[in-house]
Formats: sequence, C-alpha cells, structure tokens
Amino acid sequence: MQPLTATDPRQVGSYRLLYRLGEGGMGRVYLGRSPGGRTVALKVVHGTIAGDAGFRQRFAREVRAAQSLRGAGTVPVLDADPEAEVPWLATAYVPGPALADAVVLHGPLPQEALWRLLSGLAKALAGVHGAGLVHRDVKPSNVLLSPSGPLLIDFGIARSADETALTGTGLVVGSPGYMSPEQAEGRTVGPTADVFSLGAVLAFAATGRGPFGGGSVAELLYRLVHHEPDLDGIEGAFGELTRRCLAKRPADRPTVAELAAASGERAGTGPWLPAPVVAAIAQKAEELLNAEAQEPEGPQGPEGPRKEAEEPEKEAQRLVRGSEAGAVSGPDRVAAITALPPRTPPPTAVMPGRTPAGPVRARAASSGASSPREDAVGALTTGLGRPLYGLFFLIPVVALLIGGFDLLDRAARYPSESEQPSAAHQWAVNDDWWRFPVALLLLGAMVGLQVYRKRLMTAPAGRVRLWSAGIGLYWIALMAGTALHLAWFVIVQEDMPSEAGDHPLLWVALPVIVIGGAVSPALLLASVLRIVRA
Repeated sequence: MQPLTATDPRQVGSYRLLYRLGEGGMGRVYLGRSPGGRTVALKVVHGTIAGDAGFRQRFAREVRAAQSLRGAGTVPVLDADPEAEVPWLATAYVPGPALADAVVLHGPLPQEALWRLLSGLAKALAGVHGAGLVHRDVKPSNVLLSPSGPLLIDFGIARSADETALTGTGLVVGSPGYMSPEQAEGRTVGPTADVFSLGAVLAFAATGRGPFGGGSVAELLYRLVHHEPDLDGIEGAFGELTRRCLAKRPADRPTVAELAAASGERAGTGPWLPAPVVAAIAQKAEELLNAEAQEPEGPQGPEGPRKEAEEPEKEAQRLVRGSEAGAVSGPDRVAAITALPPRTPPPTAVMPGRTPAGPVRARAASSGASSPREDAVGALTTGLGRPLYGLFFLIPVVALLIGGFDLLDRAARYPSESEQPSAAHQWAVNDDWWRFPVALLLLGAMVGLQVYRKRLMTAPAGRVRLWSAGIGLYWIALMAGTALHLAWFVIVQEDMPSEAGDHPLLWVALPVIVIGGAVSPALLLASVLRIVRA
C-alpha cells in the first residue's frame, strides 16, 4: 500500500480512497471505503482508453455480466460506473499475494498446491464461461492466493480493453507470454483461449518461468504461435494436462469441465499453500489492520442522504462521541471507528463523472460479504494461527512426561554399566524437575492463545498483532520443549544396558523425531517471520 499522491483523486463515486495499491496497463487500483464502511479494491481506467465510445459500451455490457458471477474462485464486481468521465469499478478486496509475486519471492509451488491451483482456476473459468464471458487475460498477476483457494480477478475486462484501438505510448493490454495463439494472431477468441492461458499459468507456477521464455513482445508472440512450450521439470499427470492445455489448435485443448474433473480427486480440501506464502498472506492481513487503525481523516463536507446503514452510523457516532468524552473505550471504540462511514468530501475532491443515479450505472448488492476485519483475522488464524495444531508436539510431550516415571524406575533397576556415567546421563536421571513445568507452560499457552483467538474480531489492532507474535513464540517454544523431552528420553534410554530392552515410549519418540525433524525448519522460519512482521 502506498499513500495517495497529489495527482490521485480522493473520491471516486461514493467511495473514499485510502491508499494506492498498484498500477497496470488498464488503470490504477486503489484501496477504498464505501459509505457503509466496506473496504474495496477500486480500479480507475486510464483516460486514454476511456475516450473510446466503443470501449464504454463493451465495458458496461461486460460489467453487468461480471456482476452475475458469484461462484467459487472469483472476486465479485460490487459496483461500477461506465458512464463516468473516467470509468471505474469496485471489487471485493482480497488481502492475498498474486501468484506472480508468490512464485518470484518463494519459488514454484509444490505438487499438492499445483493440483489445488488447477482445480480452483478451472472451476472459476467454468463460472466465467457460463456467464457468457471470455477472460482473455489469465496470467499469474491476475490470480490471487487465499487460504481457501486461488481467486481469479479482472475477468471480462480484458475483452473490452483489447478490442479498442490503442495508440497511447506505453499502454499494453494483454500479456504476450500467456495469451493464446489465436488471440496473438487476431483470430476469433473463445473459452479455449482461456484454457491455453491457464496452461501457461500452471507451467509458471510449477517451474517459476513462463513456458515461452522472455524477450521482446515480438519474440514472445512468434514463439507462442510457432514454438512448442518449454515444460522441462513438469512430469506425470499434471505435466500431461498442462501440455494438452497448451495445444496450438483450440480443438485439441481440454475443456475446463474436464480439467476440474481430472484435478478434483487430487486437489484436497485442507491447507494448501507453503508456509512462506501463508506468512505473506498474514502480512497483507496485518497491513490491512494497520490501514484500518490508521485510516486518514476524510475532509469535512455537507451531510447527504445515506443509503447504507443509517442506524449503525448513528450508533457508531454515539460511541465515538462517548469515547472522546471518556465514556467508551477499548473494543467498543475500535468497533465504532471501523463501522463509522466516512464523511462526504467537498465536490472539488470528487472525480468528474455521472452521478450515482445515472441511467446506465451498475451496482451490486453488498450483503453477505465479509468485512475487512473478518478478512484480516481469517488470514491470521489459518495455518500456524490455529494453536490446537500444536497438539502434534504437545501430546508426545505429555506422553513422555507420564511415561518418564516408569522410564526412570527402569533406569534405577538397570543402572548404567559405565563406571563413570556421563554428565548428560546424570542430568537426565537426577535433574528432571523441569519436565512438568515445561509441559504445563506449553499447555497453558495453547489454551490461552486458543481462547483469545475467539476475541480477535473485537480486539484492538495492537492486541491482534501481539497475539500473532505470541503464536510465533508458542510454536518456537513447542518445538524447543519437544526437542528437550526427546533428548532427555534418548539419553536415559541409551545409557541403560541391553537387557533392559526398549521402553514403549520409543514408539512415541521415533515418529515425532522423524516427522518433527522434517517440518520443524519450515515451522521455525514461519514463526520467526510472524514475530518480525507483528
């Protein structure tokens, strides 16, 4: 998120702009807030494209079609004004990284995540095609990663843009490395073009590189039309599906229904993203919490009629006034400030355009959508944010604690054959007082973090960040406490003579050593990142 500059508008339609999120070939993207307090991603079209009358007609037609999409794997268009002097549209805001950024920063996705990516995008495209749309710009930067699955954005918009004769300097609509050959040659484009682009996205996610390499636009388009894709490193059934998607002839490509069916059994339903990507999602959620807590004050302006949540606004204003007088504080004050719709800025701050009551203005109902706080808390409480997952470490610790009494009794009956037992053995046998406090501390931390997890929706942003840091410390303490108990068990067991035999706790320790040793490096890295970012 970047602060607004002097050249950025402060209001578009009824939405107050808070921060700039990015800029692309079609326009700029802002983080905005509706009069009812909902956070949205607001895309404002470049003025050069906006001057084409044909573009406006197609833009309006396809926005109306896109608003009908409510299926899984897509981010809905909530509001739009194709008749404004500078057309714009508002979509739900997703605090997740784009596939392009995730792969560049953290490397290609593992096999399990690739199948989930294929399944989610195939279902999303099935919904897009079912609504009569062709995406025509499926690429890694148009795929957002969320804990529940991949999300496809900017559907239907590329079709409007690339049918317009563009002559502006530096304006590029479409992505040569991911468009289909028929699109590159200017031929008729249908749903199979999206399948080709999907194959290119899958190849990028699996290898970290585009299937047709890099270079100039002309070089990319030539290779895309005449050369076979580079799919080295993509093997098995997934590689075969990717190769079929990238067939030159549209008729040779599978349908999205076939792709969804082929990937359904392998996709799974649980957590699917690598730990570094989950940490990146948590960071974006924390940025949204910070933006919510540090939202800039809107300029004063005349009060106008509100169509959204008049009664919640009055209640929020009452709470804010009470907080200023010292009567309301804590979570109630945060809830009041979050729920309070922004004041209407003066007319000079509004981007020129038709009024919200314009005849071709398209609006989607915003009911049923999650709030920014829900999105942020949802991202923070996935993966490591579930303290109960720590039972994988905590149960063996408790087992070693209880079974350790019998182990010490056996060690007393079968003393070490060494004349001078090692210092480690003496410590393990004589100084085991720490085992119970460590286990109790870990159990208490799990219960405390789990209980407070249910209060994050009403907790101040600072306490949410403190909880997130506590989660990181909790996992580090779990791994350290488990390693200490395992070391204690191994030392006591190894120094006993062979006739003592293997203690039954060995069958508890071995799986934890093998599995825990494999996952602990990734858990440690994710925990440290969570602490640093909190």
